[in-house]
Amino acid sequence: MICDVGGVNPQAVSAPVVATWPAPTPTGPSGVAMPTGNIPGWNMVFSDDFTGSSLNTNAWGAYNGQPGGDPGGWWDPSHVVVHDGMLDLQTYQDPAFGNRWVSGGVSSANALKQTYGKYLVRFRADKGAGISTILLLWPSNGGWPPEIDFSEDGGGNRSGSTATLHYGANNSQTQYSVTADFTQWHTMGVEWTAGQLKYTLDGAVWATVNSPNVPSIPMELDAQAQAGTCGDRWAPCPDATTPAHVNMQIDWVAAYKQA
Repeated sequence: MICDVGGVNPQAVSAPVVATWPAPTPTGPSGVAMPTGNIPGWNMVFSDDFTGSSLNTNAWGAYNGQPGGDPGGWWDPSHVVVHDGMLDLQTYQDPAFGNRWVSGGVSSANALKQTYGKYLVRFRADKGAGISTILLLWPSNGGWPPEIDFSEDGGGNRSGSTATLHYGANNSQTQYSVTADFTQWHTMGVEWTAGQLKYTLDGAVWATVNSPNVPSIPMELDAQAQAGTCGDRWAPCPDATTPAHVNMQIDWVAAYKQA
């Protein structure tokens, strides 16, 4: 599972200034509480605020092995850590794997597979060249494409993110970008309905896709960090500036179906 940063039709979008939904009572690591219950037009079907001491394996599966098309990356469940009310997807050079860069990733397939839905993920990431962070919807049947990346970067200073719809046999792409400081906590989301995607940042819609290429098959929610491959233009490998430990931290996840 690998997503290229850079596809077709890139469009820059300014970060929204005012959220369109009231902020919950501050709490937890990020200062914003996980939503509870239904919201107008949407019924909650899944949530997790990672308050335990280990990953809930009834809800999540941890990635294991090499990302497709990325020989520089590797995933292992030992890099998926739950502590202090958050999920840590940790990337570092792991002696257990010959000191290669190893990352963490999780899939909601154990608990959530649905056609259409609204997804919210409250997260932040450390700076780190060559370490990508990605929030995405992935087809439950294992076929690819399609793919909906609603937050993705290729590593670095976390000053922006892209949202990319992958579709068609030749992996055609429709992509938008937004600027924000993702070393700080933000809530990234997507509203996926028939023929339409609305990408959200802290509750405000920042880009919309209206297209017959929007998927209409069951998909699952995934979150992953990923080390890149040396020489890859869009997803390069870590370099001398990359910190020894680069963490993608998730405070909570909430998912809905249309009411």
